Amino acid sequence: MRLLLPVFMLLFSTHLLADVRLKKSDFVDVQETTILEVKGNNFTEKNVILVVRADDSINPGYADRANIERVIPPGEYELQIPFASLRTPGGRQLALSKLEQMIIFPGNNESRFMISSSRVYTPKPLAKGVYAWDLGPQGSAIWPGFKPMTIESGLLSGKALRPIDRSARMQVADPLTIDGIRGIDYASLPLPAGDWQVTLWLRDSGEWEFLPHPLKREIKANGQRVYSQNLTPSQWISRVYLQGKEHDVTPKSTSWEHFGKRESHRVTFNVTSDGSPVELAISGDNADAQFVSGILAVPTNNPLVLDMLTRQRQTWWEKNWPVSAWKAWPTGQTKLRAKNQHIDAAAGTSAFVTFDFEQGNVPGSPLVMLESPKMAGSALPATYHWSQWQLTRSHLSSSLLKADDNRLRHGILPENDGVAMPRKLVVRVDVPENTPAGKYQGKLSVMLSGQKLQAPYAINVLDASLPPLHKPVGVYLEKPVHFGWFSDLAPLAEEAMMCDLTFMRKLGLTGVSPPYPTPSTDEQASDFEVLSQTLHKLGYVDSMAYAPAKRLSQALGTSSAASVVADIESNHKQRLQQGPYWSIADEPSNPGNIDLFKEMHRHFSLTAPAAKLAGHLNHEEDREYLDMFDLVLVNDGFGIDKDEVHKTQQDSLKVWLYNLPFPRAASGFYLWQSGADGFLKWHGRMPTADPYDPTDGREFDVQFFYPTESPCPKEPDIHADLYEIAQGIIDYRWILWLEQQAPNNVEAQKLLVELRDDIPDTWNGMLDTPPSELDQWRNRIINLTR
Repeated sequence: MRLLLPVFMLLFSTHLLADVRLKKSDFVDVQETTILEVKGNNFTEKNVILVVRADDSINPGYADRANIERVIPPGEYELQIPFASLRTPGGRQLALSKLEQMIIFPGNNESRFMISSSRVYTPKPLAKGVYAWDLGPQGSAIWPGFKPMTIESGLLSGKALRPIDRSARMQVADPLTIDGIRGIDYASLPLPAGDWQVTLWLRDSGEWEFLPHPLKREIKANGQRVYSQNLTPSQWISRVYLQGKEHDVTPKSTSWEHFGKRESHRVTFNVTSDGSPVELAISGDNADAQFVSGILAVPTNNPLVLDMLTRQRQTWWEKNWPVSAWKAWPTGQTKLRAKNQHIDAAAGTSAFVTFDFEQGNVPGSPLVMLESPKMAGSALPATYHWSQWQLTRSHLSSSLLKADDNRLRHGILPENDGVAMPRKLVVRVDVPENTPAGKYQGKLSVMLSGQKLQAPYAINVLDASLPPLHKPVGVYLEKPVHFGWFSDLAPLAEEAMMCDLTFMRKLGLTGVSPPYPTPSTDEQASDFEVLSQTLHKLGYVDSMAYAPAKRLSQALGTSSAASVVADIESNHKQRLQQGPYWSIADEPSNPGNIDLFKEMHRHFSLTAPAAKLAGHLNHEEDREYLDMFDLVLVNDGFGIDKDEVHKTQQDSLKVWLYNLPFPRAASGFYLWQSGADGFLKWHGRMPTADPYDPTDGREFDVQFFYPTESPCPKEPDIHADLYEIAQGIIDYRWILWLEQQAPNNVEAQKLLVELRDDIPDTWNGMLDTPPSELDQWRNRIINLTR
C-alpha cells in the first residue's frame, strides 16, 4: 500500500538549475497542506546554504517576507517545506492566497550547486479507510496525508482549549508534532463500526526556555483507561527533561533516532466502534497534560500503516535535519595517552591535562582512577571530566547537524557494548596560592575488564606570581529553569546559581551577567541587593544587568523604572560598592528590532545619572548611538579590530567584546591586543526547550553548564568552552606578568614587543590563528621564568 499519492499541481523540472523562480500564476489552489519539494546535488566539497524566499506582497523588505535557509552538505539532497510554515523573521505567517513569488537559490551563487527538480503538490489521504488528523491552529502546517483538526472542527471540547504552534521560532519544523491543541477534555472521533488501532502523539515540544511538564495524565477510550502517567517533579526531570543526557551518539546516529522518533511520547491502543463516535477523555494535573498534536486511526486488520508512516517521518527527519560527515572514528584498539605529559602552571591558576582514551571493543564500563600530582608528600587538588559525543548544529541557526565531543561530564563512564568512540579525559589540577614551586607528578589509570591502562602526567609549578586580572571576563548566566517549574523545587534554582557562580570564580572568571531579578517589588529589590553583595564577596570585578532595566521599563514605564534604578545605585554607593552596568539596548539595528532604549536613556539620564548604561551593538550602523552609553558590548558585526576598538573607546566609553567564537583567544591574547575592556560569552544556561535536542528552537541550546538532577553536583557537567575561557584568562595574566617584568628585564621588553607584533590586531587574523599558536605564545613567556 502506498502511503503518499501526490497530485502534481504546479511545477516539475528535470533541468540542472542554479535557481528556481515561481510566479503568482503558479500558486493556484495552494493551501496549508501543500508541500514544496526541492531535490538536487551539492557538487562542492563544502556546506552550502540553500535559500527559499517567498513573498506575499510586491517587493517586500527582508522583514516582510519568508526567508528559509537550509544548510546542505556535499552530495544529494531532498527537502520538503510545508507552505503553511512560510513565515517572516518576526513570525508572521504568509497569506497563501496572496503569494506573489517564490525564489529558490544557493546563498553564495555556487556554480557547482544544483537544483535538479522542484515541485509543489498537495498530498492525498494516507490510505483508504484510514483517518488521520493533524491538530493545531487554523492554517498551521499539516503532515502529508493528514487532515487539519482545529478547535473549530467540532470534534473537541474542553474549558481551556487552546491551539499551539511552536514553528515560528524553529528553523525546520516537523509538521505533525510541532503544533497541537492543549486543554482537550474530550475528543469525538467519527470512526465507522469496527475495530481500530488509534495512535495519539502527546508531546508539546515547547520553545525558548520552556518545556511543558505535566506530571499526571490519564486517557480513556469509550470509558476504558488506555494510558496513565503519574510522576513526581524529580521523576519528570530524570525521565523526561534529562532523557537525552545519556544518548549514545555514534557515526550511525541520525536526527530521527535521537530527536524525531520519541516513541515514549506517543500512545497506541485498540478500541471498538459501534458506529457512533469513539469518545476519548483526557485528564491530568493541568492543561498541558491534555495536549495532542496528532491522531491516527487505522483498522486493526491493517496495522502496518503506522509503521509506514513512521518510515515516512524518518525519511523527512533525515533529509531535513541531515548529519554532516564524521571526522572521528574508533580504531577498535585500547589506548590511553596524555597529549602533553608535562604542563607548566603558576600558583593561583588551574592546569588542564587532556588524555586521548579509546576503549576499543572491550565491553563494560571503564573505571577511571586519578592520582593527584604530588611532590614531597604534598598533593594538588585534581578532578577529571570525560567527553561525550553529541549532535549539535553546524552553526547557531543551521539545519545541518554535526558531531562534537565538547560536552564534558563528571562521574562514571557509560558501558560499552560494541566498538567505543574515542573520548577525551580532561584532568583539571587547581594549584592553590602559595604552592611551592617544583614538579608534581600524578597518574591517570583506566581499568577495563581486567586490563589496566596507565598514563603519567606532571604539573610543573613555576616560581612566578601572576598578577590578577582586573578586566571582567566571563559569561551570561541564568538559573537552571527546570527547578523553577515546580514550587517544591524552586529553592534549588537559587542553590544551583550560587554553585555556578562559585565554580566560575574557581576557574578564574572575573565578570558575569548574572540572573539579576527585576526589582519591581520590595522583595525583588532586596534579592537584587543580596545578589550584588554576593558577587562582590566572590570577587567579580564587574557585572552587567542584562534584562532588569528593560523588563522594569516595560512593567512600570521608563520614568518609574529610572526611579527604582536610582534607589539601587544609591544603596550601592552607600556600601562603597560598584553598581552593575544596566543594559538598555539590544542590537537595535537588527531587522524588525524595536527598542525602548532612547526613551530609557532620556529618563535614566535625568533620574538616575549615576547608573551606568550599556548597549549591545552588532552592526556598524549602531555607531550613531555611542554617546548614549557608558559601556558598549560589541561583536565582529559591529567591528572589533584593534583600531575599531580604540575608535569606539573615545570619550572614556568602555568596550566589552561579546559572543565571539574562539573563546580562549577572545578571553586572553586578543582581548589584550585589542585593548578592549572586557569580554562576555553567551550563555551559561540557555536551553531552548529540551536541553539535549538542538533542533527544537531557532538556535541550538547554548549552555556552558548542562542541567542535572542535583542543583550542586560535586563537579558540574560543562561545555569545553568554559575551560577555554579559563585558559584565555591565564594567558592574559601571563601577559600582565610579562608587562611587570619588562621595565627591569631586557628579554621581557624584547618579548613584549615581539608578541605585540605577532598577535593579530584584527579579529579575522586571530580566527586564522591555529589554537596551538596560543600555547606557543604562553610558553615563550614562561621560558623567561626558567
